[in-house]
Amino acid sequence: MNIPLNIDWQQILLHLLNFVILAGGLYLLLYKPVKTFMEKRQQYYQEQDAKAAKTLADAEKTAAEVRQQLKNADADAAAKLAAAQKSADAAMQRQLSDARAQAEQILADAHAAAQREHDKLLSDAQKELKDLAVTATEKLVLQSDGDAFDQFLDAAERGKSHA
Repeated sequence: MNIPLNIDWQQILLHLLNFVILAGGLYLLLYKPVKTFMEKRQQYYQEQDAKAAKTLADAEKTAAEVRQQLKNADADAAAKLAAAQKSADAAMQRQLSDARAQAEQILADAHAAAQREHDKLLSDAQKELKDLAVTATEKLVLQSDGDAFDQFLDAAERGKSHA
């Protein structure tokens, strides 16, 4: 059998068998391990991406909680500051009212002391005037004859006109 172009079916089948063996071997030795490696790699990176997303979500949640705590802390601090200011104002008002009460008491005591001093000075002055009047009367009675009373009155009038 003469086949044109020297094509032998047996040779073609042997080449085809070699090609199938080569393709199968390459599939088993290269394609399948590379495909498995690529799938594992893709799965690894998907897991890493999921972990990163979870970590990011946790971080955002924690950040939100921290921001809320800061807002609460700011509100608490403002409330405590207001309470402290209120108590300081109340203490200041108490001290101011105590100081006013003390000032009024001191003024009242000073007025009372001044009144007592005034009364004492007035009493002493009246006593001295009486003593002077008695002394002047005694001198006039002893020195003069009958006009002692008239001389005393004249002296008293002169003293009033000079004062």
